[in-house]
Amino acid sequence: MTPSVKQLTDGMPSLGSYAGVIAQIEVVLNDAHSNLANLADVIEKDPDLAARLLRLGNSAFFGFSHRLETVSEATSLIGIQQVLDLLTVSSVIEAFEAIATEQVNMESFWKHSLACGIGARCLAIARQLPAAEKFFVAGLLHDLGRLVLLSKVPKIASEIFALYRSRRMLLRDAEREVLGFDHAQIGEELLRGWLYPANLVHAIAYHHNPMLAWFLQLESSVVHVADYLVHAMQMGNSGERFVPPLSAPAWERVGLTTDVLESVMDSIDQQIAAVQESFLRLPKKAGEPTL
Repeated sequence: MTPSVKQLTDGMPSLGSYAGVIAQIEVVLNDAHSNLANLADVIEKDPDLAARLLRLGNSAFFGFSHRLETVSEATSLIGIQQVLDLLTVSSVIEAFEAIATEQVNMESFWKHSLACGIGARCLAIARQLPAAEKFFVAGLLHDLGRLVLLSKVPKIASEIFALYRSRRMLLRDAEREVLGFDHAQIGEELLRGWLYPANLVHAIAYHHNPMLAWFLQLESSVVHVADYLVHAMQMGNSGERFVPPLSAPAWERVGLTTDVLESVMDSIDQQIAAVQESFLRLPKKAGEPTL
């Protein structure tokens, strides 16, 4: 029996071991007498999180002119919301890190996802959109629904991949043919259940069809274009080996010139190793080939 979207997302983990840290940060943020030093104290109680924050803060991802030495300095310059986004990303990766599947190389999956996050953030910055860091989270989580499929219904996932390979169709089309819906809808339901912001949920739900997102077309279009760029660059993959088509209306909605794309792709190349090292704890290898 084919499961529904709701059945697939019920019972999925969310915040992993970072739940306690996030709860403490929320307490600090809601206390009118708290300051950045109090927030730094909470983060420093988790040495791994503190190390990740400093590593990312000193990477090409942020590009600060001087080296950050303390968590307080990093929090001050990066911003509280960005710290929470870091926790979100780390928590989601942790929640799915135990997946073992023959269908998808997980290192390649997260490389693609992180690269899409970097690309979406760079496009948002180029477009001068507010809260550009949110686009990093949206880009990184855009294919999360596929991990739900692989973890919850591996036999059905194998059937989808077999159809995709035999007919040389887009993987999302194979998902729809087998299930009646695709990974974007699964991701939408999962994040809605986790009470994520509506703009983030919609950006993920419509990243393949941005023009259907009505009042949040721009957010979805940014993720859509970033996903297209990363596929074209062959920067990892989430199981999809073909380059999905670029929506012309979505590109027009983003409203950038084509010369911007070269600088965005350069930024992805420059930042991906540092971001992988920060979030996946992968060693940085000189001359590492693209997955």
